[in-house]
Amino acid sequence: MGEVKVLPPEVRKLIAAGEVIERPANVVKELVENSLDAQAKSVYVETLQGGKRLIEVRDNGKGILKEDLPKVILEGATSKIEKAEDLFSVKTLGFRGEALSSIAEVSRITVTSRHFSQDRGYQLLARGGKAEYLREVAHPVGTTVVVEELFFNLPVRLKFLKSAKTERKHITETVVTYALANPQVAFTLIQEGKRVLELKPSSVEERILEIFKLEYPPFRVQAQNELGKAEIFYYTNFRSNKFFIFLNGRPIFNRELQTYLKNKLGYKTLAVLFLEIPPYLVDVNVHPRKEEVRFLQQRKVLNLLGKLFGEEKTPLPPLEMLKNSTETEYLQPPQFEILGQVEETLIVAYRKGFIYFFDQHLLDEVVNFALTGDETKACKSSIKAGDKLSKKQMEELLSRWEALGLPQICPHGRPIFFKISVGEILKKLGR
Repeated sequence: MGEVKVLPPEVRKLIAAGEVIERPANVVKELVENSLDAQAKSVYVETLQGGKRLIEVRDNGKGILKEDLPKVILEGATSKIEKAEDLFSVKTLGFRGEALSSIAEVSRITVTSRHFSQDRGYQLLARGGKAEYLREVAHPVGTTVVVEELFFNLPVRLKFLKSAKTERKHITETVVTYALANPQVAFTLIQEGKRVLELKPSSVEERILEIFKLEYPPFRVQAQNELGKAEIFYYTNFRSNKFFIFLNGRPIFNRELQTYLKNKLGYKTLAVLFLEIPPYLVDVNVHPRKEEVRFLQQRKVLNLLGKLFGEEKTPLPPLEMLKNSTETEYLQPPQFEILGQVEETLIVAYRKGFIYFFDQHLLDEVVNFALTGDETKACKSSIKAGDKLSKKQMEELLSRWEALGLPQICPHGRPIFFKISVGEILKKLGR
């Protein structure tokens, strides 16, 4: 008898489920993707004990037909693709028919749904991949999925889960990621009975501001080439480096793109990058959880990013006020209190408990770049280090910068200012 054996179907299913579902956050990811693919306008997520005890995801999407409910826990059951060629034109977040089947294989799952074309809802209960009942229930249009007893049949996997606190953190990061990619959708996250997130539909800028509690709007740049479009929102002087990359609405990881952004934006930067590239030029079927992708034309993708930061990048939207007038009376007074100038290089100002140190050259350069769209001209025509400025000149400079929307970095990617709280200074002095 040979040594190679064909594994039983139930073992193969457990192995496959283990590749897709490693922790509670993976369950949340797959269920939220299903909600978004169902065109939900509102997504509600609730967990207990970091998802070990309970994960519930509720949406107001189009719902699931009664006749389709028993199929959703079957391996390879999907409404997204029909043939191999469809893998090269995938526009949905899910497509392989593995999410619900993998979750059902390692948990007790209840799927309750009402399709928009039906006047009543239906509920399916399954445990360990086996359906236990399908019954009629009252339910609004949309779907509710409740996952309990996660990894009941994989005790080693359950043992290796981190603390509830750590798992909650991963779940929060997952919900935040999809909330950033879909600002038009309302998101609610409840953990251990506490409301962690309550996000109403908004713009990308508003959502970034709300999630990360930023003091200023993020800097925004757009670009495009023959491959596609790119748009980035970034904020310097953030508490850490944090990069989000979305490809056609899908969160992705690509080491080369991450490295590129880090090199361009530097230390302590929050960046949210959106890429729009034809699906047939991307392979999203590389990773079991669809997190990594391969670009068929990687160099053109990097060239597209280069247009965001290089000589060809789209300039800041020129403001008519700055274009047509050099009179300070047309500008609002700055929100900052000028404290002075240091070494004829830095403008020192105060605002809301923080002291700011502005590089006067970069501050002027970003304004001139908005007017001309030319980095070289903007650099050469700007105030230089060593130029003595009056208080009125410094106020005018800050007013023009504020009128641009408070960009965080100069056209070359350098931070315009550094800030420190008065509280931190007093703490250093032992106060």
